[in-house]
Amino acid sequence: MAGFGLPEGLAAAIASWDVGAAQGALYSDDRTLSRLIGRPTTPLKQAVADALQAL
Repeated sequence: MAGFGLPEGLAAAIASWDVGAAQGALYSDDRTLSRLIGRPTTPLKQAVADALQAL
């Protein structure tokens, strides 16, 4: 990202967020997101399968 002009510090921060997400930092089993959006969440694997099936 820095090679495309993003400041070095910002590029490093974004890269670290990606690493954290890949390591499960965004995972939560407390259903907060479901309560906020008013419906159950859908796992990415299921959402992709549903989208492919709809084609």
